[in-house]
Amino acid sequence: MAKTLQQVIGAENLVGVIQGIKPGVPPVLPEAMLRPTYRVNGNIGTYMKVEGTRKTARLVYYGGPSVARKLKGITEVGVVLIHSLENHTHKPTTLMNLKAVGSDARQKMGQDEVARQTGDFKQLYVNLRQSAAISALAKGSIWFDSEGNLLPSASSAAVTVAFQIPAGNQNQLDVFGTGAIIGAKWSVNTTGIHTHIKNLKVASVRKTGYRITEAFYGANVLDYFLTNTKLKEIINRNQRQQEAFLNNEIADGFLGLNWHPIYEQFYVDDSGTIQTMVGDNLVVFTPAPAPDWWGMIEGSYPVPTNIGVVADDAVGILDSSVLETFGMFSYAYQTPDPSTIKQLAGDTMLPVIKVPGAVFQATVHW
Repeated sequence: MAKTLQQVIGAENLVGVIQGIKPGVPPVLPEAMLRPTYRVNGNIGTYMKVEGTRKTARLVYYGGPSVARKLKGITEVGVVLIHSLENHTHKPTTLMNLKAVGSDARQKMGQDEVARQTGDFKQLYVNLRQSAAISALAKGSIWFDSEGNLLPSASSAAVTVAFQIPAGNQNQLDVFGTGAIIGAKWSVNTTGIHTHIKNLKVASVRKTGYRITEAFYGANVLDYFLTNTKLKEIINRNQRQQEAFLNNEIADGFLGLNWHPIYEQFYVDDSGTIQTMVGDNLVVFTPAPAPDWWGMIEGSYPVPTNIGVVADDAVGILDSSVLETFGMFSYAYQTPDPSTIKQLAGDTMLPVIKVPGAVFQATVHW
């Protein structure tokens, strides 16, 4: 009878194995943006897309009848979550070491090897979550090719998840169709960058009611700040900000925003090529991370807990050997041909932008 990894190395050891993660792609987003916000059964779910309203309630006579109001700007969006499932076969020597009952040293060697392989395996799914979230934030879409590989752009895409960021919230931010907020290149040292940001704060509140507090920036933006005539004056007036800029990053709180350098973001595609979704001249402005405008949906998948169970029918097998597991999962079992351990890992999730109008993807040099 096939054995699960729990039976081979023990349930207590398995917990440590599955949680052993090695560093992968750099984590450039706040932890709150990767934390699951809610769960759905399977891989089908919905979220509420909100446009926001700036209207006010109407006056009525006290004691009089209520006035009907038709709410607008709230749409239920159906989505199919991103689902990934891959397998890996451990070397036969690893199985032999795990089952070397008379040798603690060999068993530990087998456990360490499984831990290393599992850490690398799980990191693929951590990388996918982070990269998909960056793609949603920086590009407004997530793309996959016909073989399921994540793409940095729409080119060759077979699957597209689009969050419909308004055209006025992109490039130079002509938010209301009355003229671009980023009306001059930030690379020019006389450009009023501080005025652009002030005007964007006002536009954000008027458009959706959300105040922008976060700025996620590309590689060139720091240089634009350090060479800008007006910003240099502002920096030099504040010793704390001077010290922060000496660390080669934009100081948190500068111009009333929290600044996040996301230019380190990258992933390696299936061909071994380094890819990125973050342009050097990109700044993405958002409200503070919160589940009312941003979310990470987790779906579920049936994970076997006792492979090889014999039952009267299919229903009996499911009742006794399958556990509905949300988000990332991993399980393994011993195979007879070849005699080794086959391990599977997967994830079912989707980052979502619930209020597309609250995200501003600015290109500050063009």
